[in-house]
Amino acid sequence: MRRPAIVLPLIIVALFSLIGATALAQGDRPPADATPGAVGITGIPLGGLEPSAAPGYRLEVVELTWEPGAYATRHFHPTALITCVQEGALGFVLEQGTALVTRGGTADAPGSPEPLALGTEVVLEPRDCITFDELAAHMEHTGWNASEGTTVLWEARLLDPNQPFTTYVDAMGTPVP
Repeated sequence: MRRPAIVLPLIIVALFSLIGATALAQGDRPPADATPGAVGITGIPLGGLEPSAAPGYRLEVVELTWEPGAYATRHFHPTALITCVQEGALGFVLEQGTALVTRGGTADAPGSPEPLALGTEVVLEPRDCITFDELAAHMEHTGWNASEGTTVLWEARLLDPNQPFTTYVDAMGTPVP
């Protein structure tokens, strides 16, 4: 009779230990003293074209792979962008400008875009998307792999091929080499 009384608390402690270990193993924001840039991120172009509706711009779809611990320090892109999580989790914080988050829905109940408040950390999971239009308003952000494993994103970009795709900035928003 005493065994169940002892076993149950042990099971509860073990479960909370596993949950705590999982939370600690997940990725976090880049360190405050991190050198500006990206660590552990690779990309593969999936397709692209020069749309007649947007002369001088290129529309691309890219698959990005973020390894465990990967991050991109504060930066901006001179483009309109839609980034959707396919696998894993993406941590994201809006440092300046505007962005919309759409949580994955279903065919019967699609997600609705919601504005992201400045300085608010969000974690995007599979089928969640974040969108912004740098061509309409300047936007700076920071991102990191918020999962224990690899995170895979699909990104649609409407960009000026004559501009660098990413510009890293310091805490004041000043571009850094």
